[in-house]
Amino acid sequence: MIDTTRLRQQQERYARNVDLDKTIDLHDVKKIAGFDLSFHNGMAIVGAVVLSYPDLAVLEQKQLVTKAPMPYVPGFLAFREGPPILQLYYDLEEEPDVIMVDGHGLVHPRKAGLACFVGVELAKPTIGVAKNPLVGDVKDDQIVLENDVVGALVRTKQHAKPLYVSPGNMISVDTAAALVKQCVVFPHKLPEPLHIAHRIAKKGMQQ
Repeated sequence: MIDTTRLRQQQERYARNVDLDKTIDLHDVKKIAGFDLSFHNGMAIVGAVVLSYPDLAVLEQKQLVTKAPMPYVPGFLAFREGPPILQLYYDLEEEPDVIMVDGHGLVHPRKAGLACFVGVELAKPTIGVAKNPLVGDVKDDQIVLENDVVGALVRTKQHAKPLYVSPGNMISVDTAAALVKQCVVFPHKLPEPLHIAHRIAKKGMQQ
């Protein structure tokens, strides 16, 4: 039995520790990491890539296969995907300036999505990029939650649904959205760090 009360309390702690005062400037970004996961038979396959920015050349690729920490529980994705991401992050040789994850950041019922978990744990600028909405109202492509702008809709491909981009830690909504846009390589919908990480994770599942 999963103690969601305890997990909720942890999320509230992560939300309190998100730092949006000390945010990275786009001009200071030289390396971007992307992380994505696949799951198979109780195992998590994590794909990671580090790209140079702005030319998006691949500097490093890594994969990890590990036991999934817990089953999927809506609203608590960070505790399923966060620990394997951290495990692989510490194995990287290239240190990124910004991290992108496939999931939400502040766009979360307790403003504590996967990107917040990763960003707070690593004390790094982190961006959540999700394909589907979770909470909040959309006004002029801004995602508003409890009267705060917590994310943005980013349209990367004509006739495709937008991406839901939100800060996880140490980056503003505008900078996160701009960085995601600048990392898209036609004809892909996802920014290149996540596109490549997704491919690595999927490849691991097929082996």
